[in-house]
Amino acid sequence: MPIYEYRCDGCWLVFSYFFRSVRAAETGAPPQCPECGSVEVQRLISAAAVLSNDPVAEARARESAQPAPSPLYGRKEIQEQMRQERNRRSIARVDGE
Repeated sequence: MPIYEYRCDGCWLVFSYFFRSVRAAETGAPPQCPECGSVEVQRLISAAAVLSNDPVAEARARESAQPAPSPLYGRKEIQEQMRQERNRRSIARVDGE
């Protein structure tokens, strides 16, 4: 019973989809985007979760975990960064006068 991650080509939403079997995932139609209803979706490569009862293996896995990659910036994040930069510049200008 696999769970795959998909990204919608229309609205760029990343979502997970549960299939009842591997065969259904391979032969079935791609899922619809829950946000916009598009079937133009791309299956993503995602990390797998492995469960273990070995505390030593779990500690090693935590130590070797990589930090999350920097986020992708969309319109809202870019606008917020620009607003913060304008505020920094206006404060610097007032302090410099």
